[in-house]
Amino acid sequence: MLEADPISHRTCEGWRDDVLITGLNSDSMPLGTAAVINLDAAANTVPTEEVIDAVVAAMRSGAANPASAHELGERSRAVLTRARDGVLSLLEGVLDDGVTFTSGCTEANNTVFAGISATTIITSTVEHPSVLRSAERAASRGTTILQVPVDLAGLVDLDQLGAIVASVQGPLLVSIQFANSETGVIQPIARIAALLATRPLTTFHSDAAQAFGKLPIDLSPGIGPDVITVSGHKLHAPMGVGAIVAAERGVPLAPLLVGGEQEGSMRAGTEAVPLIAGLGAACEARADTMDSCVRRMFQLRNRLEVGLRDALPDVVLLEGPTDRLPNISSVRFPGVDGMSLIAQLDSRGVAASQGSACSSRRPEPSHVLMAMGMSETEAFETVRFSISALNTDTEINQATSIIADSVHHLRSVSWATA
Repeated sequence: MLEADPISHRTCEGWRDDVLITGLNSDSMPLGTAAVINLDAAANTVPTEEVIDAVVAAMRSGAANPASAHELGERSRAVLTRARDGVLSLLEGVLDDGVTFTSGCTEANNTVFAGISATTIITSTVEHPSVLRSAERAASRGTTILQVPVDLAGLVDLDQLGAIVASVQGPLLVSIQFANSETGVIQPIARIAALLATRPLTTFHSDAAQAFGKLPIDLSPGIGPDVITVSGHKLHAPMGVGAIVAAERGVPLAPLLVGGEQEGSMRAGTEAVPLIAGLGAACEARADTMDSCVRRMFQLRNRLEVGLRDALPDVVLLEGPTDRLPNISSVRFPGVDGMSLIAQLDSRGVAASQGSACSSRRPEPSHVLMAMGMSETEAFETVRFSISALNTDTEINQATSIIADSVHHLRSVSWATA
């Protein structure tokens, strides 16, 4: 079993400095199972101890229906209030009551697309499947859907976006992701916000699932989106919880789920109080440690990329002249089938992926990489490695060696059978 490096208290996600974590090293498997080096943190991060403690505490305290008028209901309402404050601690330009809890970013994205009245919706060609499928559903209801292309670096073409915006009339929804889950490429959100600021009847939405807790996010007018959607399990919160977050100026959003008056009548159904408590704890922890966590992820990603370059000089790193998230590395291994490489790594205790976890099990080339101009072959040769602030130098070194060995093995087998 791998042994993790000690991590100082509040240096990243709150592990005590007197604990040497084993078996639950970084985002590895729980104690008692084979250790796995998780380089697929963009798909999921395991909850930290403080998050688990918050979830368990909410359950032990009764976790009653927050709509109930009695004391137990009041306790649950207090949990929700603290969790909203936790989400707000990672954002600027947001209404105090602008946080609506959901089951995750997919529900949140569906809610935005179904709940904002627009005759035209503009998205990019590299959006998450939950955005693309929501747009397709809107098209079936008669909404005009337009897509903005990206350049070879994965950035939205602002000239084309501006031309499209100028060409359409009536209520408009523009949905451009904050950062890409496959490449880590950060979109020019402030420039898009400025472009849209003076157009009436326009709502700017951004899927911020990957950026939340890793980038400063400001929803102020002309600086950021009108509404963002976020997910908990990308930030060490439990799976099954996320949020819609509205800017100070508010967003004319109708609920997707109707019934009761929960979440300010924005999302019917009894709130998942324990999961929301976990999200709040994860946000509080990250707000206290944002700079050190981002710096740590950046250092670990660079260690991985430098190591892969040294071991495999022909690898192609998706770097480009643009900013990336600090934790995502998209790497092409010429002549190596990415799915075969992922299987090899999995058998040797390293978790990685191709594309979004919501679509990566399908044997299709990444729509993101294809939109960036890659050939189908090049897209199939590309693997995403994504880390969390809880990964260790030791893990990165070991993973680099395993990746290089696996690539050499697959190439030797390919050449032997050619």
